[in-house]
Amino acid sequence: MTSRLSLAALLSLSLGLFACGSVPNASAPAAALMPQAAAGEPVLNELYYDAPGTDAGTFIELKGPAGKSLSGYTLTAFDTAGTAYRTLTLSGTIPASGYFVVAQDTTVPNRSAVNVGADLNNGSGSLRLLRSGTVIDAVAYGTPTSGQGEGSPAPTTGAGSALARVPDGSDTNANSVDFRVQVATPGTGNGGGSGGGTTGKKVLFDLTKAEDAGNADWRIDGAYSDYAAALRGLGYAVSSVTGTAITSTTLSGASVLVIPEPQAPFSDAERAAIQTFVQNGGGVFLITDHRVSDRNNNGWDSPEVFNGWDGSTPSSVSAAYQTSLDSDGLFGLGASFNSSFSDPVYTATPLTTHPILNGVGSAGVYVGTSVDVLRGTALMGTGGKTYLAVNTVGAGRVAMWGDSSTFGDNTYSDGSTGSYNNWPNLSNATLGKNVVRWLAGDL
Repeated sequence: MTSRLSLAALLSLSLGLFACGSVPNASAPAAALMPQAAAGEPVLNELYYDAPGTDAGTFIELKGPAGKSLSGYTLTAFDTAGTAYRTLTLSGTIPASGYFVVAQDTTVPNRSAVNVGADLNNGSGSLRLLRSGTVIDAVAYGTPTSGQGEGSPAPTTGAGSALARVPDGSDTNANSVDFRVQVATPGTGNGGGSGGGTTGKKVLFDLTKAEDAGNADWRIDGAYSDYAAALRGLGYAVSSVTGTAITSTTLSGASVLVIPEPQAPFSDAERAAIQTFVQNGGGVFLITDHRVSDRNNNGWDSPEVFNGWDGSTPSSVSAAYQTSLDSDGLFGLGASFNSSFSDPVYTATPLTTHPILNGVGSAGVYVGTSVDVLRGTALMGTGGKTYLAVNTVGAGRVAMWGDSSTFGDNTYSDGSTGSYNNWPNLSNATLGKNVVRWLAGDL
């Protein structure tokens, strides 16, 4: 929630609190706005207003011509009812970078000024940029009952994400078109524009190992469609790896590879390609499930695919596939063989502090398997068992989670609907997004 501090606590800028209707011109109808910000005028480029836990490090970013004076400019924030609750008076000039960042506190990188009033209301609201009382730019977010933005509101963010113009600085006079949720990038370009953001970072979901066999449908156009959509909302380019094998060519240019409950073994060549990918800076997310979850009746289940052939099921395996991925040997994280389909449903909770756990209170393990941590860090667990663990290997990162159902929605790639929509439960969605962000180097 937005913190409320005295005027004496503000630094660099002046903060004025006004009664409803007492801010000059701030409540003028959105229709009076220019079709887009005039040439030479700054725009509201990025808002980060909902940090995990108690808000800290929030900010408001303007983008405009370097050297432009902000004398006479103000920022007015509105609650969901359209009532002005705060005005910030700007000063100084836009830096050579073209970004002027009003930071809540000194933890924000590339800040131009510090003002606790930069912490806007979570959920829904509006913000306007004015010059001598004239509205220059405006954005409404969430579902305000009386939005003070341009066109329909932009989406709201979850804790830990920012609302940003993509392409960077683009202003079409429609907030729902111009803004999207992404990783916070104070003082640098948003996704799709110069400077980066996460746009261009490829996240691959494997489909070469029958991840959609039987009653599983861990596809980005199926039960993982909400997961894929959420990652795209953060600026990632999400696609599937199809065919029969993962190769170095497959992984070229990718940032993260997600392997959700594989049902067929990896060859020695595939293992080498994945190992090289991680050593060179790639991230791999291994999502396993309980033992005896052989969905295509080939004798393999996901713990065995990740750890290697157990010597009995299937009865025989060619030499090139016996080692499979060898995740416990290569990455220090193994899928426990001590699990079955009769295990209970668990709720895993954080065991330590870690960027992945920002905004994560708990996550569901809907009959999965625990993670054996030979090297690395246990992050979440219950009952003395670990269900999420991570490790840094070479220049890359690896994470393993013990249940494929956690990130599933109830839609399938054949158009049918299932019984369990676990994606919005507990902190499942936040966890899924944060793991990928960490693996991609964005947390």
